[in-house]
Amino acid sequence: MSLRESNLSRAARYAVPFALVLIPVWRTQVNTEVPEAYLDEVFHVPQAQAYWAHKWTHWDPKITTPPGLYLWSYVLCAAMLALRGSPAKLDTAALRTTNVAATAVFLPWRLQSLLDTVQRVKKTRPLGAWLSHTVLNICLFPPLFFFSGLYYTDILALLVVVEAYNWDLKRVNGGKYGPIYAVGFLFFGLAALVYRQTNIFWVSVFLGGLQVVRTVRQTSKPCKSSDISSVVKGGFQNEVYDPLVAEASLEDYFKTALSFAAASIRNPFSIVASIIPHIIVLGAFGGFVIWNEGVVLGHKEFHAAVVHLAQMLYIWPYFFFFSWPLLVIPVLNIIAPRSILPKCLNFGLPDKQRKLPRLMAALIVLPAMLAIVHFNTVVHPFTLADNRHYVFYVFRLLLGVHPAVKYGAVLVYFLCGWAVISAFGFSIVLAPPQLRRVPPTSKSSKPAAPEPKPAVAEEPQGNRKERRAKAKEDKAASKKEPTSKKDKKDKKAKQTQPDPQSPETLAKVQENFDRRQFQQPNAVRASFVLVWLAATALSLVTAPLVEPRYFIIPWVIWRLHLPASPTLARFRQKRPETEGEQAQADMMSNASKFLETIWFIAINAVTGYVFLYKGFEWPQEPGKVQRFMW
Repeated sequence: MSLRESNLSRAARYAVPFALVLIPVWRTQVNTEVPEAYLDEVFHVPQAQAYWAHKWTHWDPKITTPPGLYLWSYVLCAAMLALRGSPAKLDTAALRTTNVAATAVFLPWRLQSLLDTVQRVKKTRPLGAWLSHTVLNICLFPPLFFFSGLYYTDILALLVVVEAYNWDLKRVNGGKYGPIYAVGFLFFGLAALVYRQTNIFWVSVFLGGLQVVRTVRQTSKPCKSSDISSVVKGGFQNEVYDPLVAEASLEDYFKTALSFAAASIRNPFSIVASIIPHIIVLGAFGGFVIWNEGVVLGHKEFHAAVVHLAQMLYIWPYFFFFSWPLLVIPVLNIIAPRSILPKCLNFGLPDKQRKLPRLMAALIVLPAMLAIVHFNTVVHPFTLADNRHYVFYVFRLLLGVHPAVKYGAVLVYFLCGWAVISAFGFSIVLAPPQLRRVPPTSKSSKPAAPEPKPAVAEEPQGNRKERRAKAKEDKAASKKEPTSKKDKKDKKAKQTQPDPQSPETLAKVQENFDRRQFQQPNAVRASFVLVWLAATALSLVTAPLVEPRYFIIPWVIWRLHLPASPTLARFRQKRPETEGEQAQADMMSNASKFLETIWFIAINAVTGYVFLYKGFEWPQEPGKVQRFMW
């Protein structure tokens, strides 16, 4: 049940754009306290200045990423120069401003467009409150917010992936304009590779995987059986097993993968045709790797691709640390008995959604995690050599305190991973309506009393005879067989028309209804989680270095697809009547978002203060201030 919006919530939405002012304020403080290029900016700033001087062949061999960031700065600054006559010279402050423009203006705009399409709430807000609270919180996400004030590639790498996602969804829903939108996707898909190489896994693998899922489901019906043999067999018969995340267990993800694999084998040509744009982008990336003789551009000896499976363990506590305001109340609704759960926290989740990790899942996943920790804990030389990054201290804790600590952390990885993936299903999933046949009136039932005949005026005898004769003629004409072909066809169609209340008709209507619900779900299903996990794993496990910046895009995609927080059970049972009750219901429904905002602002305030005012010196570099950062 959706609730009417309160004045408090409406006021909060109108305040969202003003909260984005925190981003340029942060940039101003950075420029004041750290006017010179810092850390990776030492490489990025001179390269952007070389492009500004039209030295297009100049390239610093220590830079690992493509030149998209510098091209963006060139275009934006050239436009500003043409409009207002500045900047004539690009310094560090001016280049940081181009990142702020991307974070405070372009990113919220394109994020909101994507969020509206994903959550199917397009055009539901007035113009003055167009930006939502969710978009604000994404822009305040601490690693994203921190690097918005520096000249790094992360903001633009995220922005171009978001825009490619926007155009891919337009291509899918564009109808006759689909080919035009496909060209737009190709442009932004290829542009994504110009900003960061790992974007290939998001614009090609992730978006391509989602398109495969859509194509298969459009020509399939839901598989009713959960038996693994029936699931595989059903896949070859256009039946797909794809449960909602709220109702899925670990084995359901395995069955979903098998089901889609079987269905894809049955329809290979339609699937390949649907992902041609993604194949083109993938082919372009393959051509680049062959030409470059590797993925990274510079410093290849320090950034060689490896198999680093432990990255897929570190990501779960990372997500939980930043997003616990969104996770803690739903998790309490799952693990706490209803009898002790306060009314102010009770979502009223049905029993089928109150699922803890099964023992079998733990017996499979935990040993796999332990094996990864033991055999595949990769420690890059930069990780333990640079104490300016917070990851340095995390690894000191994992590896330096006691050898058992890194194995004990496996339980944390497991529980955090369960909470993060379960968050896709933290919503009230209602059972689809079931049609049923209305029984006819029983013959034994007492008939209703006949209505009294209305009184009529006495007719003359002649008129009465004429009326009776005409009635006899009409009755005889109705008994005659139709003479024309059209009359015969209409009569035959009427005779063969199925009874709308028959079990066969109702079963067919129910099947069509279930298929439409399956093809256009309102909640996240297991297939999406599999595609998201595949893209996340491919983008992380090839990187030897552990950096919070690498987890930004996986987190943003995860955050965009989280369902809205469900309304508390007591407000669903009885709709609020007064404005005070409505404000209370609205506040409780959005409490997690407000808590998320406060948490992000607190983290940004602490890390920003430490970066700006708690610098230190290395003995080997006296007089040079070193600063803590993500």
